[in-house]
This record gives sequence, structure tokens and C-alpha cells, in this order.
Amino acid sequence: MLCVTSCGIRSQHYPTLETSLRQGNPERAVKIVEAAKETYGSQSRLLYLMDRGMTLHLAGHYHESNKALEEADALIGDLYTRHLRNEVSALLLNDLQLPFRGEPYEQVMVNVVKALNYGVLGDFEEALVEARKIDHRLNVLTDSVDPEDYHEDPFARYLTGLLYETAGDLPNALIAYEKSYTAYTQASSWLGMTPPQVLRQDLLRVTKMLHLDQEHEAYRQAFQDLPAPQEMSGMARAQLVVISLNGRAPYLEDTFVDVPISMDALNLLATTKSLNSPRRSRKQALLYGIHGHIVRIGVPKLIPQKTKVRSSTVRMVSADSTREEQTQRVYNGAATAKKNLDDRYAGLVVKAVARAAGKMAAAEGIGIGAGAAVDKESKDLVRAIVSAIARIFVLASEESDKRSWRTLPDEIQVARFWLPAGPYMLQFQSVDRNGQPLGVQSQWPVTLEPGQVRLITKRVVF
Repeated sequence: MLCVTSCGIRSQHYPTLETSLRQGNPERAVKIVEAAKETYGSQSRLLYLMDRGMTLHLAGHYHESNKALEEADALIGDLYTRHLRNEVSALLLNDLQLPFRGEPYEQVMVNVVKALNYGVLGDFEEALVEARKIDHRLNVLTDSVDPEDYHEDPFARYLTGLLYETAGDLPNALIAYEKSYTAYTQASSWLGMTPPQVLRQDLLRVTKMLHLDQEHEAYRQAFQDLPAPQEMSGMARAQLVVISLNGRAPYLEDTFVDVPISMDALNLLATTKSLNSPRRSRKQALLYGIHGHIVRIGVPKLIPQKTKVRSSTVRMVSADSTREEQTQRVYNGAATAKKNLDDRYAGLVVKAVARAAGKMAAAEGIGIGAGAAVDKESKDLVRAIVSAIARIFVLASEESDKRSWRTLPDEIQVARFWLPAGPYMLQFQSVDRNGQPLGVQSQWPVTLEPGQVRLITKRVVF
């Protein structure tokens, strides 16, 4: 029972961490994650590295962030090897006994954040390495899962296209943009969004630059509502890409399903549903364990934390001009997380049922064994007591795996500029669904060199 109370990561540090990010203090968020390192535990080492990598990125420590995420990337590969001892522990207790491997989308986001780190540092050669890793990871996923499951990431494909274009590799940029466009189209039913305008403009621009007249005309006919795309015009111009990381990722909670196997048990279930408090499951475990005819299974439930941000206005103000763009949504984190959970939900339920049945059978076996170890007069009493205690343990130990990469954003939005080289003041203001400002406007100086591509990320925790 002591093991039950101590196993698995506890998430008490997340509210404080999110408050620090909301207050614009990512340095404190880094320290909170570091202070909670022991809380994560050895089975959640990957999750610790993910959270550390993300908070370090937000604090501007891009090299350190990549160091943590590089270790996370290597650990993802190592964790493909399953260990029998962990699987047995998971069957005896719960899935928190297994190493956290991350959902497929979280594994992809490791390389995405690394690519952003390199992009902000201006090291686009290393960013392209991550782009190729993203491509490889998604290709492997496509070959290994059901076609209806998550196997493509429209935003990750879009980012690889942007990086290829930045490097001047227009053919590979076009391939990535086309894959992104197809992925957005095919995923629209669960993603809740269509191909963004910025991607459609990129397809028009790159096909024109590659002199692919037939493809360009086809896209122009399909995207008649779009304004003419911006493009580089001489080495005196520079490009700025602003990536806004908005809101907080969804998180997971337990959902318990209690299955009665007698009419008395059904009546008991109806009575105890009134125990509606955080302590309810512990009280129920005690009652159900004594009764003996109730089996509990636990599965995770996704809790979205939708961002209030509709879009952000990015202004580039110079001595003689002002350019303005609205950010466009390119990533829906809540929908992506839900899709990944839905894909494996049936398997989670089957596993939970099998685990519950095995644990309850083991509890009865423990009672029988205890009864056989005492004299005949005490046999029935000892068996009943020990079986009840074992059942209480079984019910109390049931818990779903609620670990997830909670420091990711809920949404990602992008704005792209092509501007004359020179000094600017970048002004950034987010607005809510009603067009009202969120927080205060932030601004900082940005100098663009001729022909330079500058990538900037901004976290908005509303």
C-alpha cells in the first residue's frame, strides 16, 4: 500500500510552473522543473527531459534546451525495447510502472522544438538535420500504424518545408509543403482546421520560383481568395518568421469504471456515487474491497485547456514604414492529443479490464492461501479478512497513466515577413476571440541583415 501511494509522477508542480510562464518568468519555470526532478522518478525520465527542454527554450537557453531534448530523443529510441519486469509490475499495479515513452505526437514535437532552437540561433544547417529526423519519424510511423491512426503531423511537415526553403532547397521545400497540405486536408475532420493561408501562399510562391507553371496555375485556381504571396526580391531583403506558442497543453485525469458482478454490488454502486470528492475513490475502494463483488478499471480522460488567443498582431516598425501581419493557426495541440488518445483508447480499456481481472483473481488467491495457513476454526475468518484487504489494495492501486508533455502549447501560430534589411521595432499584441487585447503589448528591437532569415518564438500563456 505504501508503494501505491508513492508510485508514479505527481503533478503538483505544474500549476506553479504554468503561473510562472503566465507571469512571463520562464527562468523560474526552469527552476521549478529542476526542483521536481526527483518527483518525476526514473520511469518518467523522458517526461522530465521534455519539460526541461521546453522550459529552457522559453527561457532563451537554446543550447541547454537542445542538450536536454537530444537526451530525450535518444531515450525514445532506447524505450522501444520493453522490459518484462516493468510489464509484470504494470499488470500487478498500473501503467505508471512502465517507462513513459510519450505519444507519437510528443515524440515528433521533440524534434520540432529542437529545430526551433536551432532556427532561433540561426543555425539552419542543424535545423535541417532535425527536419530530416521529423521526416524519418513520420515515415516510420506511417509504415507501422493503421492508416486511420495518427501518422502525419501537418505542422511538423510545414516546419520542415519552411526550413528547406530557408536553406534554398526549394524542391524539398515544395515536397514538404505538399505533404503538409495533404495532411491538413486529410486530418481536417479531427484537427478542426483546414490548410492555413500561409501554407497556401507558400505553395503559390515556391511553385512560381521553381517555374512549375502547371502546378502553380492549379494552385492559383484553387486559392483564388488569396492575395499575391510575398517573395524574396534581391539580397537587400530579409525574412522574419514569428512563431507564437499559445496557451497550455491539455492534461489527463483518471476516469474510473466500476463494474458490479451482483445485484447487491449494483445497489452499493448507486449509493456511493454520492461520494463526490477527491477522496471518493479511496472511500469506495474500502467499501468495494469489503463487499468483494465490484471490479474497477481506470482509463485516462483528456482535459483541454483551450487558449483564449484568437491571433496576434505583429508590427515591424522602421524609421520610414510600418508592416503588419496577423499570426495564423498552424497547430491544434488539444485536437492532436485527443486523436492520439482515441487511437489507443480501445487497447487501454482491454488492458485495464485484463489487469483488473488478474488483480482480483490474485486477491482471492491470497485469501485462499492465507486461510490454508491457519487452523480450521480460523480459516474462514482469516480468508475473508485477507481477501478484503487484498481487494482494497487492488482497487486503490488502480490508476491510469496520466503522464503527458504539459509544457507544450495548446496552439501554434505563424506570421512571415519579407522586409528590407535594417533596424526595426517588433511590436507584438495578442487578442482574444472578441478582438480584445490579452495582456500588454510587448516590443523589442530587431535588426535584419541583407538576405538574412530570422526566426523568433514567443510564448503567450492565456
